Amino acid sequence: MIGVWGIVPFTGAFVVLTAVTLTAHLYYAEALIANKRHSRLAGQAKHWLGRGPSWFAGVVQALQIFGSNLAYIILGGEFIAVIAIVAGVEVPLLYWQVAFWLIGGIFVLYGLRLVTRVESFLTWLLVAVIVILVAVFTTQLDFTIIFNLPSSFSFEPYGVILYAILGATSLPEVAEVVHYRREDMHLSVIRGTLAAAILTYGFGITAWLASGGALGRDPAEVVLLLPPVLQILIPIFGLLAVMTSFIASALDLRNMFHVDYHFSNAFAWVVALGTPLALLFLTARDFLTTIGLVGSVFGATVALLSVLMGRAALRRRKRRIKWCTLWCEVVPGIVVIFLLLGGVAWILVK
Repeated sequence: MIGVWGIVPFTGAFVVLTAVTLTAHLYYAEALIANKRHSRLAGQAKHWLGRGPSWFAGVVQALQIFGSNLAYIILGGEFIAVIAIVAGVEVPLLYWQVAFWLIGGIFVLYGLRLVTRVESFLTWLLVAVIVILVAVFTTQLDFTIIFNLPSSFSFEPYGVILYAILGATSLPEVAEVVHYRREDMHLSVIRGTLAAAILTYGFGITAWLASGGALGRDPAEVVLLLPPVLQILIPIFGLLAVMTSFIASALDLRNMFHVDYHFSNAFAWVVALGTPLALLFLTARDFLTTIGLVGSVFGATVALLSVLMGRAALRRRKRRIKWCTLWCEVVPGIVVIFLLLGGVAWILVK
């Protein structure tokens, strides 16, 4: 995706989209702080925006997570297949994708406590792997390609960037952890969003420079940038990345069905995990196209709804807010228009 736009334009777009994402996260945080009821996106939308937007929010978030988990299953299975080949085991890719789904489903089925422990461990391990890879890549950077521009233009990176750094679905858990304290919530959102953005950009830009601008659409190509002793890190890194995300998003969707729509635990589990498995057999299994759609359309809509909910929460306490016109009207309007135009551009400019 860096190569599609060129390093300098991509960097500028990444900074802008990080700022938009951080703004959306902070507005959603305001809604969560003001309405401490234990609910997900749909429940918060019902409180702040009404019954109609609530159902819309539920459908959009469900589609976002279904699409995300389909992408995780596709890529997670590919990484397991690479690891298996290194171990001398060759099995059809579809079997590994189903195995990935089954492992993630078991973690989600056994509840939040186990998921929290596993995800926390895997996340820190993932961060360690990223740091190691970036350190290796920095020894072979090719700075001569910094100002290279592509011969043709596509808007595809927009959706992929949004997909990479949007994290609104995890904010209800963050609010519970900090007991809905505004200062702690804001600090957590800022640190979390910026840390994710920095790690994502740092890995991407160093890998691109280390390759001399030669990486294609296959994530496994990054393996060629590493010495043989470290090449197994790429599939392990990829597996950790998609597994932690799969666990978190599947649990979030199961919780939304159970808490906001009062599904039984068993039925919520079946719908949350069964749908992406069914989609695996019904789609073309194109990873980048899937996450581009999820980021630019479904993820951006979740961000848009987050901004509108935060705006409603801020307007309720506007007498205590300095520069209320700016934070309650101007900034939300700019972000909403930006997200709408970005989604339209992603659909039309391919």
